[in-house]
Amino acid sequence: MADHSIAIPFIFHFAAGISGKSLSLPLEKQFEKARLTGWSDDPDDPGGATMIDVTIGAYADYRIRNSRSKPSKADLRAITFPEWADILKTMYWDRVRGDEIQSQGVANILLDWVWASGPGSISGAQRLVGVAPDGIVGPLTVKAINGADHEALFEKIRGERERRYRRCRGAWKYLKGWLRRLNAIRPDGTFNLPY
Repeated sequence: MADHSIAIPFIFHFAAGISGKSLSLPLEKQFEKARLTGWSDDPDDPGGATMIDVTIGAYADYRIRNSRSKPSKADLRAITFPEWADILKTMYWDRVRGDEIQSQGVANILLDWVWASGPGSISGAQRLVGVAPDGIVGPLTVKAINGADHEALFEKIRGERERRYRRCRGAWKYLKGWLRRLNAIRPDGTFNLPY
């Protein structure tokens, strides 16, 4: 069974530049460091205003689901670690049914795909495993993922993500960083980070 928390230091590194000894701190401390450099509101970024990889749109969805008001950019900048971690778990990890995926590497690359590119990425993953692309990871999708050769599937997902990144409207500015992040995800479930 794969574990979503393994991806948190990876996200902190690529979303906010956390590296070295800081990656060995407790996750809450890593989050506090990430808050210092994890804000972006670049008009060239397809995701818009973003705090440690949580976009304003994702945060709005999360708050509305939890019977709260639509957030402002200031609210997003003030996101707490429990909120951030709950968004990662409930809106992304659970959406790809990561707990049911046998390969940590495949779970990691799927999580990062949906986290970085949105829920529409699920249909792309379904096409790669030969399941009708309905955008919902159900039992058939999980069965197809777990029944696939995990290393081959990982490479197919990696290749598809690279192709999509190269076509994305922000590629002229972000492609090098996107590919560095993508290539840091390893098929064995680890990440190539500067520890």
